[in-house]
This record gives sequence, C-alpha cells and structure tokens, in this order.
Amino acid sequence: MRKNILFLLVDQWPSDAFSHRGAAIKTPNMDRLTSESTNFINAFTTCPLCSPARSVLLTGRWNTQTGLEDNMGVGYSTQEPLKQTEETWVDGAVAAGYHVGYYGKWHLGPNGPIIRGAKKHFDDIEPHSKPYMVGKSDYNYEACKMNYKKRADALLKSNHHFYGDTRMSIEETLPYKIAEKGCAFIREYAQGDKEQPFMLTVSVNDPHFPHYLPKEFIDKIKEFPVTLPENLRDDFQDKPWFHNVPWWPSMDTSTLTQEDWLEVIRYAGMHRMLVDQALGRVLNTLDETGLSDETIVIFTSDHGDMCGAHNRFDKGPYYYDEVFRVPLMIKMPQEKPAIQKGYVSLIDLGKTLFDMMNHETKKPMFGRNIMSLIGKEEPPHDWQNMVYGMYEKYNGMRFIIRAIRSERFKYVYNPQDKDEFYDLDMDPYELHNKATDEAYTEEKTYLQRQLIDWMKAIDDPMLQETLLSIPQAGWIDVLEKPGP
Repeated sequence: MRKNILFLLVDQWPSDAFSHRGAAIKTPNMDRLTSESTNFINAFTTCPLCSPARSVLLTGRWNTQTGLEDNMGVGYSTQEPLKQTEETWVDGAVAAGYHVGYYGKWHLGPNGPIIRGAKKHFDDIEPHSKPYMVGKSDYNYEACKMNYKKRADALLKSNHHFYGDTRMSIEETLPYKIAEKGCAFIREYAQGDKEQPFMLTVSVNDPHFPHYLPKEFIDKIKEFPVTLPENLRDDFQDKPWFHNVPWWPSMDTSTLTQEDWLEVIRYAGMHRMLVDQALGRVLNTLDETGLSDETIVIFTSDHGDMCGAHNRFDKGPYYYDEVFRVPLMIKMPQEKPAIQKGYVSLIDLGKTLFDMMNHETKKPMFGRNIMSLIGKEEPPHDWQNMVYGMYEKYNGMRFIIRAIRSERFKYVYNPQDKDEFYDLDMDPYELHNKATDEAYTEEKTYLQRQLIDWMKAIDDPMLQETLLSIPQAGWIDVLEKPGP
C-alpha cells in the first residue's frame, strides 16, 4: 500500500541551526523528527536562491533545462513562471491519484499548484506581477530600502530589513496560519475516504528575513546565549569582487556593529524557533489522527542563510557552505533512524519524490534516487560523494557560476572573475581561496574535469563557453592531462 507523504519545506534555514546540532535556540519539534528519521548530514541545495532552488526540487531538472534561472517577482527580475510543460511532483501526485494539498510559498509563478491540479487546498499568496516589468521605473535599490523602512515604522522596535518586534500574536503569524491549513487538511483526510494516500506540502516562507517576532517571543530574546561566526570578519582577499558588494539593502551590513550582529543572530534563531513550533502542530496532528505510521515525512529547506558568516546577511551569488548546505530529514514508517553521511542534493530529492509516487515523467530528470540511503549510515560503495551547483541570475543581475563540492574540496567556476578553491579540512570557514596555489593543482584539476563531465551530461549551455575559456582561466591541465 502506498504511503502518505508530508513535505515540510522551509525557506533559508541553515543546516546546523537546530538544538540537536548544538544551537542555543531550541527546536524540539524538528529535533524529535530528526530522532525518528534518516538525517542526511551532507545535503546541499543546487542554487542558494529561492525560485531556482525550488524549481530544481519540484522538477528534478536543472535551471538551464527548465528556464527558471532567477527569482520570481523580486528586484529587477524579468523571470517568467515555470513552464506548464515542466512537470512537478505536484503534477505527478495529481496524476497518481493522491489527495493533493499545497499550502504556502510556491515562488515559481502565480497559481502554480492550482493550475497543476491542487485546486482544493492551495493558498495563493504569490505576487502576480514582476515589479521591474510592469512599468515601475522607480523600483530600484533606494526604493526598496525605503519600502523596508516604511514597513519597519509599524513595528515596536526594528533595524529595518534585519529584525523587529511586532504587535501580533503567534497565531497571527504566517507560519502558524499556513501550519493550521496543513492541520485542517490532515484532519479532513482522516475523517474522509482514505482509499488513496495524500501528498501534502506545508511550505513556510519563514525563517526567511526580515526576522519580525510576535510579542510572546520578545521577552525571551535575551535568554539565549549566541556567539559570532568564526568567519564574521572576512577581508575577501583573493575572492571574486562581487562577494563583498551589497546588491540589495538586505546585503548591506556596513552599519552593523558586533552588538548589532549578536542581536541579528538572536532574532534569526528565535524566528526558527517560531517555525519549529508551527510545524510541530502539523506533526502533532499527524499523531493525533493516527496517521503517523502511514506517512512519510520529509523536512528540508531551499537553501541556507549567511547570518553573519563572511560578514554577510541573507544570501547572494556565492557558494559558501552556510548557504550551500541544507537540512534534510526523511522519516520512513517502520524504518530505523540513522545519520546518513552520503552526499545528496535537492535535485536528488526531486527525483526521489517522483519515484515514491511511481510516476514516470515525460522529460528526463537528473537526480539520483536516495531511497537506498534510508535507514543507513553509509552510502553504497559506488555512490559519488559529490554535489554540483548552478547559478544564473540574482534578482535580475547575471552571475554565471558553476560549483562542485567533494568531501574535502570545493571548486567554484566564476567566469566573471577569479575562481575559488577551498580545502575544507584545513579551512572549514572558507577564508582562504587556494585557486592559484600550485600545491593544489592536482586536486583542482580533478574537480575541474568532474565539473566539465557534469556539464556535458546535463547539456549545459555554458559548456562551450567554458571550454573556450579554459586556457585563459588557467584550466589548461584539464585539456592536456588524461582523466584518472
């Protein structure tokens, strides 16, 4: 008999920001879920930007294949919605006969799940316009900055787009409202016809900034000891020039003192605690209705959050582990919990969800089914512990980036400036770019070769340009030396 699937999707949650990972802020509900799940401690996004990452997760296909290369409806973006010809696992669940619910953030174009068949249970909260395309010629950096300030003026306390105290109660917050929709869906299903399983997605826009907290959390904010990131002070020496540019007001940290950063980190942590409480209600409803033993539960995020790392807030066009890594827990009924060390990606999770539903897609997918890793600590001997990243645009500005990460090394190809290479054993905080260090020539060449093989396999349009630029980019060894 097919199992129900409950997908808990959050936005911008760092992989280690849980109390079971040592974080000061308490996350008891996600800790409990982790203790009952296979915890993928080496899970990664494909792009640390909301819409592109979600499109890969939903389709199991890369951004250059789906055409979803930028955020929807943000900044100067001219991104069009995800094409109807691109199947998502919402389409797959509808076609496979599931009772389909999708609540909360979609970010791939207005009415997406409705158009794809989840008509009964979808809340449409998507923006219906692209700000830059609809004639708002004043939609620019300063206008965005003033908009945040205007929003913050309504708060009891604020630091503009970073954090603030609201007058609302917990029940009035968006995470609670979306979670309650999910709870109602589960109760309705439990009382109705259960001949077919359900596929329910509870997609919470939080803990994405700004970190505005309800009144019940304000008095608790000083209770939690927080520390500054080890890599808060990055001088960006020998880094790509665009890493240290505030492309949007949310990236301008020049005014933040050490005390400001501590406050930002506290509010971000409390924001995650709020989301943990909201999603805990959904998990409790699953228990109360007796459906836990019949339901696969998946928790993940579209990408991480810098939250002070490299003196950055939010995310940007880079692949630092703070935004590259994501949490991923999969609770499978009757399967023992485990800490899985294999390297997996959101594109693998996309492929896996289609396979869970036994749904064949019309277009090829490029992820790996990760079901063989459930309940185990080590991946199969032939599992490649390597993940890839593809970046095209950031809110209307083009940043072509390709990334590859192995267990020890990370290589980032930046055609617009210098490449990056990090030895993560020696430099876990990614402060020292070793791309031109001859001591790492062999390791860097190996990852470059793997990157080109991957670009060939997915028919990446950047491949030809990459091959042409190899001599100028210092990739000459990739052409001259045979592979391993």
